[in-house]
Amino acid sequence: MRSHVYCLITIFLFSTIEVVSKWLGGGIHPNAITAWRFLIGGAVILPLAIRQIKAHKTQLGLGSILRIGALGILNVCISMLLLQWSVLYGKASLSAILVALNPLFVSLFAFIILKERLGFATKIGLASGLIGLLLIVLGEQNMLVGYKNLPLGIGLALGAALTFGLYTVLGKSLVARHGNLTVNSLSFVIGSLGLFVISFFLGVDTGIRMSLNNLAVVAYLGLFVTGLAYILFFEALKKLPASTVSMYFFFKPVIASLLAWVLTSERLSIVQIVGIAVVIGSQVMIRTRVFKSPVPPVMAEGA
Repeated sequence: MRSHVYCLITIFLFSTIEVVSKWLGGGIHPNAITAWRFLIGGAVILPLAIRQIKAHKTQLGLGSILRIGALGILNVCISMLLLQWSVLYGKASLSAILVALNPLFVSLFAFIILKERLGFATKIGLASGLIGLLLIVLGEQNMLVGYKNLPLGIGLALGAALTFGLYTVLGKSLVARHGNLTVNSLSFVIGSLGLFVISFFLGVDTGIRMSLNNLAVVAYLGLFVTGLAYILFFEALKKLPASTVSMYFFFKPVIASLLAWVLTSERLSIVQIVGIAVVIGSQVMIRTRVFKSPVPPVMAEGA
């Protein structure tokens, strides 16, 4: 029972990312939000990663560290940064829904890179997922009204889902060799430090405007969403099958949409709600295939 509670808390925390980011005061750059979020989250997980390394007597050579670092750059500096930009330009609920499409891209990249066979159920899942995506995007009734640039926000969210799918597939061998905690913690820290460096050379301010609201939101995103949520996820995986834990993530688009409606007054059309249902159905079919030939479960979700 406790493991299921951990899963529920985890999915709730993951579902708040996009909505809570909307609460940050003006003038805070998306690069700053992303860099601080993953630096704090990686630091929270790091002690558990060190314990995992000692327990399994894992050898981390320079080559492995460089590969984990490159993975962190892909995740933090590209995928999750695109997500943060999509929230800035568009609709928090749409960003959350579109990023939750990453299992579709995991299956595609697993087929292209890992040469994993696409079964009939996966092909149907991919096709229905694309149909759901079209319903979600085309069902938006106010594409040019009320947001900075909603079409751009949608494109950025899809880019985040695409690159996170690539991150998941490329990280499969590293996770199998070094463990989820080690790979995620190191990639989070290295990726965030990389984003700080990139932002410095681009002249981007990565400071956080000192206010109680801003500090609370950044601390929440780092400590709870990127730190505590992953720890609870790992704890649940100790007792439950990965396939069971993964099923909880089907609730993410629903929870995120409800939170956006309650907290930011964002609404979805009937067509978009139907699209969400189609996407959830497509992910059920795809994950049935994924867990017969498992992709590391902790990397299969866009946090």
